[in-house]
Amino acid sequence: MKMIKCQKIILTSALIALTSTIKAETFSYTFISAGYTIFNEEIDGINEDLEGDGVGFDLSLNIAKNFAITAGYATGSADVSVSGSTINADIDGGSVGAFFHTPVSESTDFIFGADFIRSNVDIDIDGAPFLSDTENGNSIYAGVRGMIAYNVELNAFIDRVKFDDSSSTDINLGASYYINKLFTLDAGYSFNKDGTSLSLGATKYF
Repeated sequence: MKMIKCQKIILTSALIALTSTIKAETFSYTFISAGYTIFNEEIDGINEDLEGDGVGFDLSLNIAKNFAITAGYATGSADVSVSGSTINADIDGGSVGAFFHTPVSESTDFIFGADFIRSNVDIDIDGAPFLSDTENGNSIYAGVRGMIAYNVELNAFIDRVKFDDSSSTDINLGASYYINKLFTLDAGYSFNKDGTSLSLGATKYF
Protein backbone atom coordinates (compact mmCIF):
# COMPACT_ATOMS: atom_id res chain seq x y z
CA MET A 1 0.00 0.00 0.00
CA LYS A 2 1.01 3.71 -0.13
CA MET A 3 0.16 7.13 1.26
CA ILE A 4 0.55 10.70 -0.05
CA LYS A 5 2.38 9.22 -3.06
CA CYS A 6 -0.37 6.66 -3.73
CA GLN A 7 2.06 3.97 -4.86
CA LYS A 8 3.43 3.40 -1.32
CA ILE A 9 0.13 2.13 0.05
CA ILE A 10 -0.87 0.04 -2.97
CA LEU A 11 2.43 -1.88 -3.04
CA THR A 12 1.92 -3.26 0.46
CA SER A 13 -1.58 -4.61 -0.37
CA ALA A 14 -0.64 -6.49 -3.55
CA LEU A 15 -0.72 -10.01 -2.19
CA ILE A 16 -1.95 -13.18 -3.92
CA ALA A 17 -2.82 -16.46 -2.16
CA LEU A 18 -1.39 -19.49 -3.99
CA THR A 19 -1.88 -22.74 -2.06
CA SER A 20 -2.36 -26.38 -3.03
CA THR A 21 -3.64 -29.89 -2.31
CA ILE A 22 -1.75 -32.89 -1.04
CA LYS A 23 0.75 -33.84 -3.79
CA ALA A 24 2.40 -31.64 -6.41
CA GLU A 25 1.11 -33.76 -9.31
CA THR A 26 -2.45 -33.32 -7.98
CA PHE A 27 -2.26 -29.67 -6.90
CA SER A 28 -5.56 -27.90 -7.45
CA TYR A 29 -5.40 -24.44 -9.00
CA THR A 30 -9.14 -23.81 -8.89
CA PHE A 31 -9.98 -22.14 -5.58
CA ILE A 32 -11.35 -19.19 -3.67
CA SER A 33 -9.46 -17.67 -0.74
CA ALA A 34 -9.90 -14.92 1.84
CA GLY A 35 -7.38 -13.31 4.16
CA TYR A 36 -6.69 -10.58 6.69
CA THR A 37 -3.39 -8.64 6.60
CA ILE A 38 -1.64 -6.19 8.93
CA PHE A 39 1.33 -4.19 7.69
CA ASN A 40 3.78 -1.39 8.40
CA GLU A 41 5.98 0.59 6.02
CA GLU A 42 8.61 3.30 6.23
CA ILE A 43 7.81 6.51 4.35
CA ASP A 44 10.61 8.78 3.15
CA GLY A 45 10.72 12.04 5.13
CA ILE A 46 8.38 10.81 7.91
CA ASN A 47 9.67 9.60 11.28
CA GLU A 48 6.75 7.27 12.07
CA ASP A 49 5.86 4.16 10.07
CA LEU A 50 2.67 3.86 8.06
CA GLU A 51 0.52 1.17 9.75
CA GLY A 52 -2.68 -0.45 8.56
CA ASP A 53 -4.71 -3.54 7.86
CA GLY A 54 -7.05 -4.92 5.25
CA VAL A 55 -8.92 -7.89 3.86
CA GLY A 56 -8.57 -9.55 0.48
CA PHE A 57 -10.35 -12.14 -1.65
CA ASP A 58 -8.86 -14.17 -4.50
CA LEU A 59 -10.25 -16.49 -7.14
CA SER A 60 -8.27 -18.87 -9.37
CA LEU A 61 -9.57 -21.02 -12.23
CA ASN A 62 -7.41 -23.66 -13.88
CA ILE A 63 -8.31 -23.53 -17.59
CA ALA A 64 -5.59 -25.83 -18.98
CA LYS A 65 -3.13 -28.45 -17.75
CA ASN A 66 -0.49 -25.88 -16.77
CA PHE A 67 -2.35 -22.57 -16.95
CA ALA A 68 -4.74 -20.68 -14.65
CA ILE A 69 -6.45 -17.29 -14.61
CA THR A 70 -6.97 -15.20 -11.46
CA ALA A 71 -8.99 -12.30 -10.08
CA GLY A 72 -8.79 -10.55 -6.73
CA TYR A 73 -10.21 -7.74 -4.63
CA ALA A 74 -8.72 -6.04 -1.55
CA THR A 75 -9.75 -3.21 0.73
CA GLY A 76 -8.05 -1.66 3.73
CA SER A 77 -6.91 1.45 5.56
CA ALA A 78 -3.68 2.88 6.96
CA ASP A 79 -2.62 5.90 9.02
CA VAL A 80 0.47 7.76 10.17
CA SER A 81 1.10 10.80 12.41
CA VAL A 82 3.00 13.73 10.93
CA SER A 83 3.72 16.96 12.87
CA GLY A 84 0.73 16.48 15.14
CA SER A 85 -1.66 15.60 12.32
CA THR A 86 -3.06 12.18 11.45
CA ILE A 87 -2.99 11.12 7.82
CA ASN A 88 -5.44 8.33 6.98
CA ALA A 89 -5.72 6.44 3.70
CA ASP A 90 -8.59 4.18 2.58
CA ILE A 91 -7.75 1.86 -0.29
CA ASP A 92 -9.63 -0.60 -2.44
CA GLY A 93 -8.75 -2.26 -5.70
CA GLY A 94 -8.86 -5.31 -7.88
CA SER A 95 -6.60 -7.43 -10.03
CA VAL A 96 -6.85 -9.83 -12.96
CA GLY A 97 -4.07 -12.05 -14.21
CA ALA A 98 -2.79 -15.45 -15.21
CA PHE A 99 -0.02 -17.84 -14.22
CA PHE A 100 1.84 -20.90 -15.49
CA HIS A 101 2.50 -23.84 -13.17
CA THR A 102 4.47 -27.04 -13.56
CA PRO A 103 5.79 -29.78 -11.24
CA VAL A 104 9.55 -29.79 -10.65
CA SER A 105 9.47 -32.81 -8.33
CA GLU A 106 6.91 -35.14 -6.76
CA SER A 107 6.23 -32.63 -3.99
CA THR A 108 7.02 -29.21 -5.52
CA ASP A 109 5.53 -26.92 -8.17
CA PHE A 110 7.10 -23.92 -9.91
CA ILE A 111 4.84 -20.94 -10.69
CA PHE A 112 5.32 -17.87 -12.89
CA GLY A 113 2.62 -15.25 -13.40
CA ALA A 114 1.54 -11.66 -13.93
CA ASP A 115 -1.36 -9.44 -12.85
CA PHE A 116 -2.90 -6.16 -13.89
CA ILE A 117 -3.85 -4.08 -10.82
CA ARG A 118 -6.21 -1.11 -10.45
CA SER A 119 -6.41 0.66 -7.08
CA ASN A 120 -8.30 3.60 -5.62
CA VAL A 121 -7.04 5.63 -2.67
CA ASP A 122 -8.73 8.36 -0.59
CA ILE A 123 -6.53 10.32 1.83
CA ASP A 124 -7.77 12.47 4.74
CA ILE A 125 -5.75 14.73 7.04
CA ASP A 126 -7.34 15.07 10.49
CA GLY A 127 -10.64 13.94 8.99
CA ALA A 128 -10.64 16.47 6.14
CA PRO A 129 -10.47 15.15 2.55
CA PHE A 130 -7.06 15.78 1.00
CA LEU A 131 -6.53 13.55 -2.04
CA SER A 132 -8.42 10.97 -4.12
CA ASP A 133 -6.69 9.05 -6.87
CA THR A 134 -6.91 5.94 -9.05
CA GLU A 135 -3.83 4.18 -10.37
CA ASN A 136 -3.06 1.24 -12.62
CA GLY A 137 -0.14 -1.09 -12.02
CA ASN A 138 1.19 -4.53 -12.70
CA SER A 139 2.80 -7.40 -10.85
CA ILE A 140 5.21 -10.09 -12.09
CA TYR A 141 5.95 -12.97 -9.73
CA ALA A 142 7.66 -16.35 -9.56
CA GLY A 143 7.97 -18.93 -6.83
CA VAL A 144 7.71 -22.48 -5.58
CA ARG A 145 5.33 -24.38 -3.35
CA GLY A 146 5.88 -27.80 -1.89
CA MET A 147 4.65 -30.30 0.65
CA ILE A 148 6.90 -30.92 3.66
CA ALA A 149 4.36 -33.27 5.29
CA TYR A 150 1.14 -34.92 4.13
CA ASN A 151 -0.89 -31.93 5.42
CA VAL A 152 1.61 -29.03 5.48
CA GLU A 153 2.68 -26.88 2.53
CA LEU A 154 5.37 -24.20 2.43
CA ASN A 155 5.68 -21.67 -0.39
CA ALA A 156 7.95 -18.78 -1.34
CA PHE A 157 7.53 -16.10 -4.03
CA ILE A 158 9.36 -13.06 -5.30
CA ASP A 159 6.97 -10.39 -6.57
CA ARG A 160 7.84 -7.17 -8.43
CA VAL A 161 4.99 -4.63 -8.30
CA LYS A 162 5.04 -1.40 -10.31
CA PHE A 163 2.79 1.68 -10.25
CA ASP A 164 3.81 4.47 -12.64
CA ASP A 165 7.27 5.64 -11.50
CA SER A 166 7.30 3.61 -8.25
CA SER A 167 8.14 -0.08 -7.86
CA SER A 168 8.71 -2.60 -5.09
CA THR A 169 10.24 -6.07 -4.93
CA ASP A 170 8.59 -8.21 -2.24
CA ILE A 171 9.59 -11.56 -0.78
CA ASN A 172 6.51 -13.57 0.24
CA LEU A 173 6.75 -16.64 2.50
CA GLY A 174 3.72 -18.76 3.31
CA ALA A 175 2.46 -21.92 4.97
CA SER A 176 -0.80 -23.85 4.67
CA TYR A 177 -2.28 -26.50 6.95
CA TYR A 178 -4.67 -28.93 5.25
CA ILE A 179 -7.82 -29.59 7.25
CA ASN A 180 -8.67 -31.91 4.37
CA LYS A 181 -7.82 -32.08 0.65
CA LEU A 182 -10.22 -29.23 -0.16
CA PHE A 183 -9.71 -26.75 2.68
CA THR A 184 -6.62 -25.05 4.18
CA LEU A 185 -5.76 -22.54 6.86
CA ASP A 186 -3.05 -20.17 5.60
CA ALA A 187 -0.43 -17.83 7.06
CA GLY A 188 2.04 -15.53 5.32
CA TYR A 189 4.88 -13.11 5.93
CA SER A 190 6.02 -10.57 3.35
CA PHE A 191 8.84 -8.04 3.36
CA ASN A 192 10.66 -5.51 1.19
CA LYS A 193 13.25 -2.82 1.87
CA ASP A 194 10.62 -0.51 3.38
CA GLY A 195 8.24 -2.68 5.37
CA THR A 196 6.65 -5.97 6.39
CA SER A 197 3.23 -7.59 6.51
CA LEU A 198 1.59 -10.57 8.21
CA SER A 199 -1.51 -12.36 6.94
CA LEU A 200 -3.95 -15.08 8.01
CA GLY A 201 -6.54 -16.67 5.78
CA ALA A 202 -8.31 -19.73 4.43
CA THR A 203 -8.66 -21.39 1.02
CA LYS A 204 -11.41 -23.59 -0.43
CA TYR A 205 -10.50 -25.80 -3.43
CA PHE A 206 -12.76 -27.26 -6.11
